[in-house]
Amino acid sequence: MDAFKNSYTEKCRDFLCEPIKPLMVAIDAALQRQEFLTTIKLNGNSKELFNNRVEYMQVFALAEALHDNKHVTRLDLSYNNIDDAGVSTLSRLLKFNKSMRELDLEGNNISPEGAKKLSETLKEEDGVSTGIELLNLNFNPIGEDGGQELANMLRTNCTLRVLNIANTDIGMKSLVTIATALNERNRTLLSLNIENPQLRSIQEEGTLHFARMLSANDNLTALYLGKHGMFDHGCLTLVSYGLANNDALTVLDLRCNKLSEESGAALARLLTDNNTITTLNLASNKLRDNGAAQIAAALPHNTALTRLDLGFNNIEEKGLLAMAEGLRYNNGLQALRLWGNTFAPLSSRSWFDLIEERATNGAPALDFDCHPYCVDEKIYVAKVDQHVPSVSTDQRVIEASVEVKFMRKPVDYTNP
Repeated sequence: MDAFKNSYTEKCRDFLCEPIKPLMVAIDAALQRQEFLTTIKLNGNSKELFNNRVEYMQVFALAEALHDNKHVTRLDLSYNNIDDAGVSTLSRLLKFNKSMRELDLEGNNISPEGAKKLSETLKEEDGVSTGIELLNLNFNPIGEDGGQELANMLRTNCTLRVLNIANTDIGMKSLVTIATALNERNRTLLSLNIENPQLRSIQEEGTLHFARMLSANDNLTALYLGKHGMFDHGCLTLVSYGLANNDALTVLDLRCNKLSEESGAALARLLTDNNTITTLNLASNKLRDNGAAQIAAALPHNTALTRLDLGFNNIEEKGLLAMAEGLRYNNGLQALRLWGNTFAPLSSRSWFDLIEERATNGAPALDFDCHPYCVDEKIYVAKVDQHVPSVSTDQRVIEASVEVKFMRKPVDYTNP
């Protein structure tokens, strides 16, 4: 560790830049523990760096110091305004340092050219392999060209396990080429977050290609398709032509789409026939009462699902009553999100009774974001206000492939 500290401070002197204070603190703490530093966390939105973000020459000095380092496996440089020049420096680092496993560049200023540089390094052509297993480019303007560069990279890369390219201004061409790469060539990626692409068509060509991919790819375990503008037909296509033939996917995120109650039948079929999906996020759609009722009817027949988010779906009395009844015959669900829907007297009472029944019968505690409570013989429902940890590159590769954004710490209603 002394060697790394000496090398880093020397490089900072060479390139006339100040050592990054949080990094020096982390190095000294590791030295005191007589341990090697394995994670470098320099996220610019932290309290320590918010007003003093990492600059290009500091990135350059750090990359030079890490050139021969065998111990640092996780590098977080999120929210630091890193541009294409900084990415070129990091790309060169990855060619030589095979120990790096996770690279977090969320919230920087990487353009299509930067994405191209990174993709060329990660292509692993001619048998040359990098060690990167997790790459986060969320909130970078890589655009359509950058998305297609990453798609071409996925055709030859054999080490990447988790890829986050949400909110990166990619379009339909990128969606199609990425889905095709995962359909035809790539069998090593475990988790793909491709939320919020820039789509100008309502034909949902991308959904069809992802359905084809899911019917052929038996390795992907987590897929995030939030904010795709998906309609009911797209949901039906995804379920009928993709998920009906897939037994690998465990996490499916369809939040913030345009699914109506017409998607209820397809989603019910998914829950009835699929035995692998453990996490389903349908938040911020418009499933309403009928959609919720169909999902509820499928719950007693599903033994795999452990986490379900139906928050903000315009569900009212009928749908909430049906959900309570469906959950009464399902002990596998561990976490449920329903806040943002309309609880009325009957549904409030039904959920109050259900929570009490589960506690009395010794059923597993339900992680529920709504708290039914009684005041003067009237039942009210309050929101359970808890910290919501983000599912991002801050987690290990395996965790990132199975977790989902809306999960929270369980609430034990037997001890209010």
